[in-house]
Amino acid sequence: MDFIKVEDLIFEYSKTDEGGAPVSFRAIDGVSFTVQRGSFTAIIGQNGSGKSTLAKNLNGLLLPTAGKVYIDGLDTSVPENMWNVRQRVAMVFQNPDNQIVSAIVEDDVAFGPENLGIDPLEIRRRVDSALEGVEMGDYKEKAPHLLSGGQKQRIAIAGAIAMEPECIVFDEPTAMLDPRGRREVLSIAKDLNRKGMTVVFITHFMEEAACADHVIVLDNGVIKLEGTPREVFSRTEELKALSLGVPAAVQLASDLRSRGIDLPKDILTDEELIETLLKAKEEAEVRSL
Repeated sequence: MDFIKVEDLIFEYSKTDEGGAPVSFRAIDGVSFTVQRGSFTAIIGQNGSGKSTLAKNLNGLLLPTAGKVYIDGLDTSVPENMWNVRQRVAMVFQNPDNQIVSAIVEDDVAFGPENLGIDPLEIRRRVDSALEGVEMGDYKEKAPHLLSGGQKQRIAIAGAIAMEPECIVFDEPTAMLDPRGRREVLSIAKDLNRKGMTVVFITHFMEEAACADHVIVLDNGVIKLEGTPREVFSRTEELKALSLGVPAAVQLASDLRSRGIDLPKDILTDEELIETLLKAKEEAEVRSL
């Protein structure tokens, strides 16, 4: 069942030129796609491809210039729907410092539910549950500015979880983190999805996109490729033309094939590559007996 439905979405930014005349820039140009309820969708593309603009259209931070965005059947362009849309879709941005608004961790996580008018006792439950969910329960009385980048991002995710949305849109949440922090944030997103949360994960790390159910490739505001990770990352030449890479395991398998090693063309993950190589080694040893 579709949770998000985007139909012929166009979004244009307006500004004035040096002469003061109004001009517009089309960041999203006729995009259509759906996101299934409970799925994990990754959106990838170069900087300037329109990923963040698209993300902000998915919870009403931006409204379509033309076309439609439906969230659980609600048209985001209808003002009366906005409160319900924001309840259903939360966002986590690239820089957690831009989302943290309070001097104490638990106060920051409570900020969203408080703005929804939730009962104080229910807010307390939500805050504790959200912090435990991102393994930050021991830090609830800490000052956010004393935390690492990865810990701050977990606090931002907890703030989104505390609003109890049906979907979280992650807008390049790992871009400013070290490898450990990236793994932690991706692990939280995957765990939320396993528990039923619809996840839209915007990233420029191909290994993160490989964890999704569905991948959308944006370029200059247009969808160029779409499909399962295995389908999308098998099209290496098309991705290279868009200045995009592939997961390390896909690239290594391709390099090994070019050297004459017979490997399946649909290898996607490190685990699959290792398993295939070990199996090939065992078969070669048997043949040599």
